[in-house]
Amino acid sequence: FSYPHPPPFSLTPLLQSFQACGGARSPINAQAPAASPPHALKHDPSRLVRATTVREGGRDRANSAGQKEDVWQVSRDIAGKTGLGALAALAYVRNVIEQREEVWGDLLMIVMNNKPAPVEQALLDCTRQVLSAPIDPDEWVWFRNNILSTYAWFAPSSSRPGSFVYDHLLEIAREKIAEQALEVDDMAFPALAGIKSEVFLPGGQDECRQDHRLVGMFPDMREQLLGTRENARYYDLNVYLSKLVCMSQVVNPEFQSCMYNVFASLPEPPTFDSGPPKSLARCRAKAQVEYADMGWPTTAHLIDTIRCTVTFDTEEKLLEGYLQLMCAAGAPPRGGAGPGLPRLSVARVKNGFEGGRKKGYKDLKVNVVFLSERGFAMVGEVALVVGSLVRYKEATHELYEIVR
Repeated sequence: FSYPHPPPFSLTPLLQSFQACGGARSPINAQAPAASPPHALKHDPSRLVRATTVREGGRDRANSAGQKEDVWQVSRDIAGKTGLGALAALAYVRNVIEQREEVWGDLLMIVMNNKPAPVEQALLDCTRQVLSAPIDPDEWVWFRNNILSTYAWFAPSSSRPGSFVYDHLLEIAREKIAEQALEVDDMAFPALAGIKSEVFLPGGQDECRQDHRLVGMFPDMREQLLGTRENARYYDLNVYLSKLVCMSQVVNPEFQSCMYNVFASLPEPPTFDSGPPKSLARCRAKAQVEYADMGWPTTAHLIDTIRCTVTFDTEEKLLEGYLQLMCAAGAPPRGGAGPGLPRLSVARVKNGFEGGRKKGYKDLKVNVVFLSERGFAMVGEVALVVGSLVRYKEATHELYEIVR
């Protein structure tokens, strides 16, 4: 945590913390008696007042070499660990965390470098408070923007040698997920447990991908022609994936309209939520984590770039909606017959309710091959869920964001 150059953080909070140098009481501890300038503050306090900052590229940066030296001097004062310097800075950090105010990341890092145990404890206490159910939306936004985004999580843990502070963060998130899961683990859905998970595209699970011959989104180049492994990986994660994401944007409006019409004809129409196409960054991350060992191009395994969620009040209504979708896609279960839509066919059924074994959140996913009016075919995902489980998913969304 030593900086090779002066750290670019705003002087405003530090000036407030060091007001005691001029004989005034610190705003952090109003009960503290007026203090004389500590030995660590060897520079002229008036220089600090003159050191203004300018906003540049989204970060506060001192606007001259002399002002940068003033900023760096303040960090040395904190590092002195004597008198008001380190104590006031620590008190300031605790105060902004408790009051849910804007946190200056560089100041937090400097203080943590010199007072690791109390800062780590303040971070973890705040984390437990914010992530406790029900999670307040405003608190979560503050936590994500001011705490979760800092480098403090990569500091070595002062309470557990050999680990990092982010290990505690993950433990807290998983603990809160487990607490929420207890509420839904005992829910039984017998009407859905018998639906079999299966792949309808020829070739089995490994061939359920966007470049399947019945889908047709083939790469423009063969892997062998790209030469090196690095070239093939670059084409996979950049060229082919960009093509896939672009095509998702083109096909998505028609896909959502088609899916909505499938369920709108039910006696009691469910709640239909059209999800936005998955982002390029999220697609790339998922391919690198989940499909790294799969066949090239690995990003062709992303069969949920266009997706929607259909929520039913009961499991019986969900079963009715599932049968409606399967018939519309020309693959009616139980040996029935149905004309199906010429632009829709089933690629895969993945049933989280199967056997009644899965704990926590579960749903019934149907991947369909959708053919747009422009002649573009893609595999999309339709998630069928029960309302009680949606509430659980919403309650744990932020927790899963941390774990991911």
